[in-house]
Amino acid sequence: MEHVVVSGGGIAGTALALALRSAGIAVTVVESRPADHGEGAVVRLNPNGMDALRAVDAHQPVIARSFPLVRTERVRPDGSRIGYSLGADPSSERGLPRVMHWPVLSEVLREQAVERGAEFRNGCRVVDADPAAAAVTLADGSRVEGDVLVGADGANSLVRGRINPDGPEPQRLGTRTIYGYAAEPGCEPPPPEVLRSYLGAKGFFAATRDSHSGGCFWFTSLRAPVPRRRDEPQDVDALRAEMTELFAGDGTIAPTVVGNSERILSFDDHALPHVPRWCTDRAIIIGDALHVAPPASEQGAAMAVEDGVQLARCLRDHTSPAAAFAAFERLRRERVEAVVAMGRMGTSRAHHPMARRFRDLRNKAKRAFAWQRKPPMGRGWAYDHHIDWPTPTT
Repeated sequence: MEHVVVSGGGIAGTALALALRSAGIAVTVVESRPADHGEGAVVRLNPNGMDALRAVDAHQPVIARSFPLVRTERVRPDGSRIGYSLGADPSSERGLPRVMHWPVLSEVLREQAVERGAEFRNGCRVVDADPAAAAVTLADGSRVEGDVLVGADGANSLVRGRINPDGPEPQRLGTRTIYGYAAEPGCEPPPPEVLRSYLGAKGFFAATRDSHSGGCFWFTSLRAPVPRRRDEPQDVDALRAEMTELFAGDGTIAPTVVGNSERILSFDDHALPHVPRWCTDRAIIIGDALHVAPPASEQGAAMAVEDGVQLARCLRDHTSPAAAFAAFERLRRERVEAVVAMGRMGTSRAHHPMARRFRDLRNKAKRAFAWQRKPPMGRGWAYDHHIDWPTPTT
């Protein structure tokens, strides 16, 4: 393969471009948004995602622009602790999860990809895809063709629809996640490098302090029986009022932080647990086009980076796209479907009344019998994934 066309310049597409250039393969990324669009919420890049970047020597710029997450705490409104866990095994070479704005991660990866010779065509909207020709058609009528077409075009993927005309679409989970950021939170947020989840009467409010700027990232998850329209604009004032009212009376920092937040985004939660056909002879899908993991998995960004690096590795090692795609699916299918299943289970546990009651009883038992003398680690099986970049996939 000499030239790869990537439809979509999000995390998966940009990580793929970076890794392809590390493998000496030419790549053109086509993206409808401008390079400096600034869209997106807070992102947590877990150790497996950092390991994938380390495989192609792209991790240091991410470390420089992010901050580590050392531990997660669950507390009552009065601040008394219910439980806690470490962000990851501190003895692991993969390190800790890294936290940053989504646009920052996108910018850092794009800068490195461009430095290595990747071509980005921003402001170019893809209106059609031709998997057989490994080509996309742009809104201005022009075509971009390559030896391979990769659809990294998100949950509502056009390329996935061309590969799977009657295939599945992401399933709405009946919940939504709201993210926010307050540069001046107006109160004392949690210590740097700690994610603190306040368990209130109507839901949880999770917050952490940016150790670079002192600002406060926060998020919450709510039941949402009515879906949000895809074309509905984000109304920050309405979301601020809704969240302030929701957490009023809990006695936590939530109303103050929300009231001072200049950035608030709301997204319906979806899952795409299984796509029967990942590729054709010359086209394949990755990232959210392939596997939409609910936010409860905490793996969306890391899985996107893993996809990009692994696919580049397979394209490097095989002379035909079909052989490269088969190797990629062999390496990825079981893992990505397990991660999506984990996220769906986490969403169900967070919102089902009986599951929440069981969790409360379990936490009381832990305190009564001192079960948590040693803090639990992060999700080991998901975090411990390693990409051996030098080893051929043949």
